[in-house]
Amino acid sequence: MLLCLISFILAPSKVCTVFSMNRKKSIEAISSVTGLANSLLLSGEKYLLESELPASRAYIKFTGMFEGDQVVWNACVQTIEDYAQYNPTTNDPMQFIEIDVEDNICFLQVGLNVALIDKPTIERTILMIRNYKRLHQGRHEYGARSKTL
Repeated sequence: MLLCLISFILAPSKVCTVFSMNRKKSIEAISSVTGLANSLLLSGEKYLLESELPASRAYIKFTGMFEGDQVVWNACVQTIEDYAQYNPTTNDPMQFIEIDVEDNICFLQVGLNVALIDKPTIERTILMIRNYKRLHQGRHEYGARSKTL
């Protein structure tokens, strides 16, 4: 119920079809930092969770900085195992952060070497993105699976 209320309050600026993972997934992308911030304040949450947890993939929205501007991150956080099911990877895939900006809407995809995405994993991911000072569009890879186990 709260998710429906928040989605209505945010008045999504664009519905975007994401083709990552070789599967079509429609998500309502938003760009209004003020709208998301107000909704989060009303709900008492730090981010908008759009998936059930734990899971191999979770969709979230949260605010942060990107190239000097406050933005809404429309994010997919997933396990490397989940990512590897739908994308070609090496035998020892790297964790990654991938950023794409379309019509001033920021999309973020994060692949992590964890068994499942849960609330602590999401919170650490948000902290990592907010603290990373040199984020830019494109893909950033780090920490091969064998080195993060």
